[in-house]
Amino acid sequence: MAVSLTATLEAARLAARLDVVAIPAGADTYTIERTSPSGATTGVRGAVAAPVSGTRALVRDYELPLDTDVTYTVTIVDGGAVVDTATVTFRIDYDQCEAWLVDLARPTNSLPVVIERMQELDFDAATGVHRVLNRRAPVMTSLPAWTPSAELAVLTDTLEQRDAVRALWGSGYPFLLRTSPEQGIGNMYLGLTGFVEERLLTVGTAPERRLRAACVQVERPDPALYVPAPPNTYANVKATWATYAALHAAVGTYDALAYTYPATPEASPVVPWLPDDV
Repeated sequence: MAVSLTATLEAARLAARLDVVAIPAGADTYTIERTSPSGATTGVRGAVAAPVSGTRALVRDYELPLDTDVTYTVTIVDGGAVVDTATVTFRIDYDQCEAWLVDLARPTNSLPVVIERMQELDFDAATGVHRVLNRRAPVMTSLPAWTPSAELAVLTDTLEQRDAVRALWGSGYPFLLRTSPEQGIGNMYLGLTGFVEERLLTVGTAPERRLRAACVQVERPDPALYVPAPPNTYANVKATWATYAALHAAVGTYDALAYTYPATPEASPVVPWLPDDV
């Protein structure tokens, strides 16, 4: 039986759920790659030379561009040789106004936000201008321009959203700004150099915030090494189901349990922020 690949929408974080079925017995690794209309091909995070365990694999792609047709290809390798492949085309039609901030390490921190401003892209270049005596024009040396820096300002409505942005931006890792191409951005990986949180209203209990990030565009982190953790946690499982029997009756597989997104997830920063009640 030939290997097959299917893609479905996982609506909680607008991810592609990739289901690889009928992996040949004895296969060593599998790799799933995504090809965009430009012809650019990139590996799906967590599915690059991933070890085979059984005849099925489930992977989530949280980074595929919105409103864009992409083609996924799974390649099965045994003993260094390709033994089977399969492809599927997938698209997420997204006609809403929100953009997404994607936490590459913790999917629970990813959230839709309203971009208030990303007005300028500042491209610095390494140059040297050498003035020569008795010559009007200088001698100039230059190298390719660096990727741009920018200020990204987003708006949040609740303290839970504020906390998620804090956890995402304060983690020390790059993040993905993910929008429909109609917004003029598409997918942009950014590294943070600092951010500011502002109250939109001076009233202390008003939860609305403006968060402004100083950031620079970076390359996509290596999908083979940098893999997100499943969104569910032991603490959430314990709070949701009182006994193992109740858990087993509600959730049939480990994958379904690991990828049950909490209805009201708590922010999960890499390093906890200081408590505000001491």
